[in-house]
Amino acid sequence: MRRLAYLVVGISLLLGGCGFQMRGDWQLPSSMKQTVMSGGGRVLYETLQREFRAASASLTRPEGDIQTAHLTILKNQMDKRVLSVDNRGKVIEYEIYYILHFKLLDENGNQIVPVQQINMTRDYPYAATDVLGASQEEALLRNEMYGDMARQMMRRIQALAK
Repeated sequence: MRRLAYLVVGISLLLGGCGFQMRGDWQLPSSMKQTVMSGGGRVLYETLQREFRAASASLTRPEGDIQTAHLTILKNQMDKRVLSVDNRGKVIEYEIYYILHFKLLDENGNQIVPVQQINMTRDYPYAATDVLGASQEEALLRNEMYGDMARQMMRRIQALAK
């Protein structure tokens, strides 16, 4: 029993010492407690809103003069392309790709985070005999990619906004 306690304490010290941080435990500067987002689609906005709430901050859409930090989505493109075909030319695999460019300015228009580009890809098998299953898998992958993209953005913002 005592060995288990020592093991738990040892692992805790190792994880704490290596900089491990629980996912969603974002540390944003106080200037970003209220941030406005322009550009981007509804799904990305709602996903980022959840991440900002996890950091005890708020993300809203612009209304009139912007007197807070301003997150601008410059490019928000998600699409799919054929990844592979069989010997008869039938699609057997697709790739979903997501490209996002963003920047972050403070309330005075000064650059907090310069233009950042994030690229993400996921692939999935496609069976013409199971079109419904393939479309559900694609929808699931797209939703996961929005979440992954939001977390990548938060990591970059946290690292660059000091």
